[in-house]
Amino acid sequence: MVSAFSEELVFYAFVKLFFAPLVRIYLRLRVRGRERVPAQGPAIVVANHASFLDPIVLGSACPRKIHFIVLQAMYDWWRLRWFYWGMQTIPVRADEGDPRAIRLALWRLKRGHVVGLFPEGARSGDGVMREGKMGVALLAALSGAPVIPCFIQGAFESLPPGVRFPRPARVSVSFGEAVTFQRGEGAKRDRADLERFSSRLLAEIVRLKEEAGEGLPSRHRERAASPRISGNP
Repeated sequence: MVSAFSEELVFYAFVKLFFAPLVRIYLRLRVRGRERVPAQGPAIVVANHASFLDPIVLGSACPRKIHFIVLQAMYDWWRLRWFYWGMQTIPVRADEGDPRAIRLALWRLKRGHVVGLFPEGARSGDGVMREGKMGVALLAALSGAPVIPCFIQGAFESLPPGVRFPRPARVSVSFGEAVTFQRGEGAKRDRADLERFSSRLLAEIVRLKEEAGEGLPSRHRERAASPRISGNP
């Protein structure tokens, strides 16, 4: 009898295989720092978010299965709910601090899985990074899992808001060094610690963005290297 865990892996492997021609050939995916993702044990993968392609690209680049946290509104969309269910995603309400989503994410991490989310909370409409929310920091503080910052380059150019089918583009994913939440003095977790950790993660993603720009043709380098971060509207 096939276990539910095996069925999850089979579905995930099928999805990766299905999207392989898109990401490997059409989008010419390049991956840097893949070895920085721990081979086993819990981990949290975070990245910038500017396109619907981001989860597909990040999931294709990561050597391990990612349980993405997705907005409840997207999870409930009947046309795609079967897909989100099969991918074992974690639905979260738009308001920050959804206790059910946090519990499920912690359960996944406790079992040694990888959880993926986008600190900005939603897609950037113009490709410019927004200030991150503190959900990642809270999850890192509660679980103790290492956080792997990532930068996705080119997905916005391929599939920006309003475009229905990806355009040909060179897409890359850069994985950074793991960052672990460190509390301040004493064992108590406070908002200041969470804010500092969130800022550090965004700084790491910006650094990866600058490094990615060095390997691009000059006509793309200016956009990729710009470390702008816009405040939430």
